[in-house]
Amino acid sequence: AIAAPIVMFTPDSYTDGMINQGFGMLVATTVSAHSWIGMNYVATDYVPKVSKALVGPARVFNAALGLVTFVGLGKIALNDKGGIKGAIKGLWRPQQKE
Repeated sequence: AIAAPIVMFTPDSYTDGMINQGFGMLVATTVSAHSWIGMNYVATDYVPKVSKALVGPARVFNAALGLVTFVGLGKIALNDKGGIKGAIKGLWRPQQKE
């Protein structure tokens, strides 16, 4: 909980490279795992009210969604300039005119 703000507020010159990639993969892992676990609880609680036969497919869908989330965020963390940190900071940075 304390590592994310520290990495986010540390200047880019200190975190470029392995630190930024490691932070990005940590974020990708925790976000995808958190969404997968949370959506499994939603599927367990609410899908049987619609149809008990849909519980299995809902869990498979949630696992696939978690995997796609992990792969997408992992790709950003490892391949994009600035990684996850750069993507988050880019939300508040004005567009550069070329």
